[in-house]
Amino acid sequence: MNDFDGEFNKLKDVKRSEDARMISLKKVMARSNKKKFNILPLVFSSFTVFAVGLFLMMTVKEDTPVVESGKTIIDAQTVHEVPIVELTPRMFTVEYEVDNMDRGDHDYETLGTGRRIAVDPGVLDFHRGDVIYFTTPEYSNGNSGLNLPEHYISRVVALPGEKIEIKKGQIFIDDKKLKSFYSYPTVRGRNKEEYLKTVNPENSAMNEEDFEENMESIVVSKGSVFVIGDQWWRSIDSRHFGLLSLSKVEGKVIGYRMEQ
Repeated sequence: MNDFDGEFNKLKDVKRSEDARMISLKKVMARSNKKKFNILPLVFSSFTVFAVGLFLMMTVKEDTPVVESGKTIIDAQTVHEVPIVELTPRMFTVEYEVDNMDRGDHDYETLGTGRRIAVDPGVLDFHRGDVIYFTTPEYSNGNSGLNLPEHYISRVVALPGEKIEIKKGQIFIDDKKLKSFYSYPTVRGRNKEEYLKTVNPENSAMNEEDFEENMESIVVSKGSVFVIGDQWWRSIDSRHFGLLSLSKVEGKVIGYRMEQ
């Protein structure tokens, strides 16, 4: 081998070495690029997990009142207003002059107004919040001047098998707080705070203690319901005459009769 061949072989070895280094460098770069490419799905996946977790946290927060309703009974279906209804053949109408249901608009008072109350005698399955028309049970509190009407209207607040109790003016059903517009005492629709702000205590029909009425627990027996008038202080109801037998109920009050 001459000197030229030797130098040529050395150049070939150098080229092979350079080629090998280039190949290694390309592999490293390829691996690096591959890793960079795979980061995006990883980031997206992490963001998705975070978003789902945040949504679940928000959902739990929004559902908290429902979870807490394990200690509360919420009646959000019963409406405050008296509806106007069209009579069906089986309904009958009555006039009513007692203000035990007055929530600020002389509710259910019809005498002299031209309105009449529609009663459906065919409703036999009552629910909490229903207003019913019934024969007034015998009751005497020792007041000889107490003259109750033959028929009365009140609202169903406790059903057969339930325990009802009143603590500081708040109705509890089976030790759960009842939350509705009729679950605490009012004066023509105004609660304690609203009422006491607008009246002179010396001339007030009710004082602060009257809004904090208490009643020991009663279990509603089968075939009975517990009723209360919406305006407690003007009402004679199950707090006074006890449980109301369903045999005395003549029908469910549907609303005001639609004028013809």
